[in-house]
Amino acid sequence: MGTIEYVDLEVARAARGVRLVVASVLPSPWSEAAKGVLRLARVPVLAVRYRSGDAETAAWMGASNVPVVRYDDELPRTGWAEITQLAARLAPDRGIVPSDDAARVRAFGLLHEIAGEDGLGWNARAWMIHAGLESGGARGFPLPVARYLSSRYALTSDAATRAPRRVRAVLSLLDAELARARAAGHAWLLGDAPSALDVYAATSLTPLVLRDDAECPAMVPSLRGAFASLRDALGDAVSPALVAHRERVIERPITL
Repeated sequence: MGTIEYVDLEVARAARGVRLVVASVLPSPWSEAAKGVLRLARVPVLAVRYRSGDAETAAWMGASNVPVVRYDDELPRTGWAEITQLAARLAPDRGIVPSDDAARVRAFGLLHEIAGEDGLGWNARAWMIHAGLESGGARGFPLPVARYLSSRYALTSDAATRAPRRVRAVLSLLDAELARARAAGHAWLLGDAPSALDVYAATSLTPLVLRDDAECPAMVPSLRGAFASLRDALGDAVSPALVAHRERVIERPITL
C-alpha cells in the first residue's frame, strides 16, 4: 500500500507529487477515505494536518474545508469524486474504480450515496448538527461546533429531521450491495480486489460504529460523545455484515 508521511506545511508546499491536507481532531469520513484511496493507489503521499483557523494552510489549500489534494502544479481537488478520479488516474491498474463503463457508472452512483450531498456521511453530520442545536450540546455536536457547521452548510430543519431515514436507506442499499457481491462469490463489493467503494463504505461507518479510545485515541472527547449519541439515535441500523466488512477494509487495504 502507499505510504503516508505527515509533514509540516513548508515541506508539503515545496514538494511535488501528491500532497494531502486532512482533518486533525476527528476521524472525518472524507479525510479517512481520501487517505484510503491513495493508499490503494500505492502512491507516496505527504500529508498535512489542518486545524481550524490556520490561515496559512487554508490559503495554500485553496479551499476552506478538508480533505484537499494537491498534485504537482494541478489545481487543488476538494471533492470526493475528483480525489477518487485522481487516484484512479495515478494507478490505472489498481481497480480504484471499474474500467467497465456500466460498472463504473454504478460504482460512482453508490459512492455518491455514501459521500455526496444528501448521502450517508452528509446526513449523519446533519443529524449531529441538529441534535447539538436542539439539546444545547447535550447530544450531537457540542453547541459551538453545531452552530458553526449549521451556518457553514445552511442546514434546514427539514433536512435534519429526515436525516435518520436517509442514513438507514443508504445502509440498506449497502447491505444489499454486499449481499449481491457475496452471492456472486466476490470478496469485495465490486469484485476480488478492494476499490474506492469499499474504502468509502468503511470510513462512512466510523461515526456509527466507533467503539473505543484505542481506534482513534487523538479524537476530542466531545466529538466522541457526538458519535455515541448518533449511534444511540439509530439503534441497530448498521448490520453485523457491514461492521465486519468495515473491519476487513481497515485491517487490509487502508489501515488507520
